[in-house]
Amino acid sequence: MSADTAVLEAGGLQLRGWSAGDAAGVLDMSADPAARQWSSSMRRIASLQDAGEWVAARCRSETEWAVCDAATGELVGRIGLFGMAQGPAFAEIGYSVAAGWRRRGVARRAVAAVTAYGFQTLGLARISLVHAVANAGSCAVATGAGYVFEGVERSSLDHGDGIRYDAHRHARLATDPFPTDGGSRVNAPLYAELESDRLLLRPPTEDDAGATRRLLADDDIRRWNPGPDDTSEAALRTWCAGQGDWSNGSHATFWVFDRSAGDLLGTVSLFKIDHAQADAEVGYRVASWARGGGIATEAMGVLADWAFPALELVRVELFHAVANPASCRVAEKVGFRHEGTLRQSYVYGDGSRHDEHLHARLAGDRVPVGQRA
Repeated sequence: MSADTAVLEAGGLQLRGWSAGDAAGVLDMSADPAARQWSSSMRRIASLQDAGEWVAARCRSETEWAVCDAATGELVGRIGLFGMAQGPAFAEIGYSVAAGWRRRGVARRAVAAVTAYGFQTLGLARISLVHAVANAGSCAVATGAGYVFEGVERSSLDHGDGIRYDAHRHARLATDPFPTDGGSRVNAPLYAELESDRLLLRPPTEDDAGATRRLLADDDIRRWNPGPDDTSEAALRTWCAGQGDWSNGSHATFWVFDRSAGDLLGTVSLFKIDHAQADAEVGYRVASWARGGGIATEAMGVLADWAFPALELVRVELFHAVANPASCRVAEKVGFRHEGTLRQSYVYGDGSRHDEHLHARLAGDRVPVGQRA
């Protein structure tokens, strides 16, 4: 074992130095596709001998930890500080979590513990956390541990797979306050990009104003999910920029694009985010030229799968007019159960007060296999 590696405690986790007995657990972690995608060192492990050599290299480090379940000792992840430089002392933090332990706050707790150790014991002045833009979960981990989003670095990250990834850079300074909630809840990320086989979901910018005007001109959208009254170029540029600004933590809004063609297909938004109650509402629009192809179902599924772990939500609600049955089908396909009917509860874009269906999905709900097809 790494004799000089400090043992850290992190809310049910123990972070300790590596030992030769960890090789089998490392081999299991390296078999996970996500671990291999985002960790070049994991990609090189193909045998127990490879895993043993990987562990041996980390036994020589005082700032590489095995992340274990404190109760059972099971290896659940890895974390380390690297790239440290003197005067002032900088470092970068990196981690991975075993597949069966994701979405349990393991990464956030481990990052918070190592960050505190880096500042308080090692005397670091700045710690960076860099991840591929496509790895949206790392945005939530960084923000939840108090790391400030500093920008996008184009084609700057090489994971050893021949792809140059755009990267997000987050950082914390020793003088930054720790999250006031003690890290018990993740605040809304300032930015995230999500992907599925067909779709790219990203926050809008003012440059999306032209495509947005065409989307909002549709009669059905104006009736069921209207946008701003002023659809001039200047007004829409301001509105799109506002929809893409998540800094107050009240919403996470995405424009939905065809990954191949780049065409705008719709919007999807998590709004009325209440971090104290761990709940939110969700809504969407689908462009007239994209209807009938399952865009709403796919985009809503991607958003929901991201939102529950990223924002540590317990409940997300979806309301729609009873007169809009298509939204019932979308809600049910992505696991939002029908919970009741609200009488004359909302005035829609047609000026009429409509009865609404309330659907909701809980963090622990299972989406039936094949329901998103």
